[in-house]
Amino acid sequence: MAPQSLMTQTALSNETIDGRRARRERGRLAVSDAVIDLVGEGNTDPTSEQVAKRAGVSVASLFRYFETLEELRQETLRRYFKRYDHLLQLPDIIESTLEHRTQVLVNRRAELYETTGPMCRQARRKAPEFPDVDEGLRSVRSMQADQIRQCFAHELEALNPSARDDLVATINTLTSFESWDQIVHDHNRTPQQVRRTWTTALHRLLQPLGSSNTGSGTEMVHQ
Repeated sequence: MAPQSLMTQTALSNETIDGRRARRERGRLAVSDAVIDLVGEGNTDPTSEQVAKRAGVSVASLFRYFETLEELRQETLRRYFKRYDHLLQLPDIIESTLEHRTQVLVNRRAELYETTGPMCRQARRKAPEFPDVDEGLRSVRSMQADQIRQCFAHELEALNPSARDDLVATINTLTSFESWDQIVHDHNRTPQQVRRTWTTALHRLLQPLGSSNTGSGTEMVHQ
């Protein structure tokens, strides 16, 4: 048999490296998904053995994929944002009615919190301890505030800058996970009742200037 050419040997070597890299990436993805799934099922602090078992890898492989727990945590955060990006984003609804925009915002946030509630709760518990988790939460809150500015740009443009910022902060807090979690668990409201409450509150806050239905909430932010 003729010896392999240098080009052939190089190609085979590259294929081997690419194959190992692909397997490693699949392993990392399986592990980070396993963490998200376990936390989502109520296991707030899964062990390395539980994560490895769910991911279908050995514990030794887990620590080959991630050299430190910090690296695993950061990769899990990245995976969370990618996995649930469709719930974190809003469709382009700027030109629709206030009623429709309000409903879309409320439904999208409610679906996010219903789907990822345990992860949201865990992130808030860990934030004081881990700066990267805290930064992730701040990033989400900032993104959601920007969504409010875009979604209700027509209503907000009637306000002066200070009142506009006040109203954005109020809406962002009203529709936050903290608000959702407290209303559901402390006040025993169903998810559907929370959606209805948020929708009603947003309509009252965002009634256009001069509307006969303008309530005290809107008057307050214009003072």
